[in-house]
Amino acid sequence: MTERNSSGESDVLWATGCGVSAIVALTCATLGTFLDIVLVVRAQGYCLGDSSAAESLAGLIWATSRFIVFPVISGISLLASLPVILLSRLPRLADNGLLKATLTPLAVLVSIAGPIVVIVHDVATEGITGDCEPPWWPSWLPS
Repeated sequence: MTERNSSGESDVLWATGCGVSAIVALTCATLGTFLDIVLVVRAQGYCLGDSSAAESLAGLIWATSRFIVFPVISGISLLASLPVILLSRLPRLADNGLLKATLTPLAVLVSIAGPIVVIVHDVATEGITGDCEPPWWPSWLPS
C-alpha cells in the first residue's frame, strides 16, 4: 500500500495547472478575437483599398461570427490541454519536478495553438485576396 501526500500539495499544483490553462483560454478567446479582426481588416485594407457598403456589411457579419468562433476554439484547445496536465498526476511521473515544469508550458502551448491557427487561417483566407501580399506577411505562410 502506498502513502498519499496528506498536505494536498499535488492537488494545489494540479489545480494551478488547470487554472493557468483556463486563464490562457479566456485570454485567447477575448484578445484573440480582437487581434484576428484587426489583422484581417488591415490586410483587406491593404489588398482591396476602400470597401463598398456591401463589403463593409459582409465584413461586419464576418467579424460578429468571430465572437462565437473564438470562444469555441479556445474551449476546444483548453480541453486538449487537460490530458497534458493530467500526465503530471500519474504516480510514476508525479515525483519528477522537471517533468512537471515542462508539462505546464506544454499545456499552455496547446491552449494557445488553436486560436493561433484560426488567426493565421483567417488572415490568409479572408484578409489576403488574389496575388496581394501585405509587407508584414511572412513569405513562408500561405497567402
